[in-house]
Amino acid sequence: MRLIELYGFIASPPLRASMMTCEAIAVKYKLKFLNVLKMDHHKPEFLKLNPLHSIPTMVDGDYVLFDSHAISSYLVNAYGNDDKWYPKEPRLRGVVDQRLHFDNGVLGPAFKKLGVPVLFGKQPNPNHVISLKEALQDLDKLLGDSQFIALSWPTIADCHCSSSALSAECVMPDIVPPRVSAWLRRCEDALPGFQKVHSPAVEQLKQLFSTVDLKTISKL
Repeated sequence: MRLIELYGFIASPPLRASMMTCEAIAVKYKLKFLNVLKMDHHKPEFLKLNPLHSIPTMVDGDYVLFDSHAISSYLVNAYGNDDKWYPKEPRLRGVVDQRLHFDNGVLGPAFKKLGVPVLFGKQPNPNHVISLKEALQDLDKLLGDSQFIALSWPTIADCHCSSSALSAECVMPDIVPPRVSAWLRRCEDALPGFQKVHSPAVEQLKQLFSTVDLKTISKL
């Protein structure tokens, strides 16, 4: 099998979620680094792949796909040895899809709105801190007393939601509900390649947020 190419930068939670899916189903991949500070994702050669210049973007031979949730679904459908990470049974898949949509529409954007200004050297908007806290509280409600976010075993929904939630936890642990933190530790044990994928990003995010008064904004 040829290498899957994933374009992005390691601090990006959606990129790491796609990498986690590759790790889960043992698909070999190569990271194609994009320096967003130098606007690599707006350069003509990248816009030919993805006119919306979003991250991540996947290339599988002559097939190009963007949006991390679509990428993960494609990868499991195309290369998974079984369907445990993304079940085919409609009701099971429906729950996984709902959690993926929650990450895509609520949790992921909440962290992005907080993190992007920091990436470009600005202070975060306090309102975005509040939105992220609310998104994490909603994640806690969805998790409840379950071991994993969608089903009783890990799925690609855990790959995605954990990537977003871990990003929040590493820079503002005080706003992460205890059940969410406990679930992240279970993901660390249950998701293949968790440390390999996330450890470099955690260090980058901590460095990026080192100029932010985290103690003050986490109390908002």
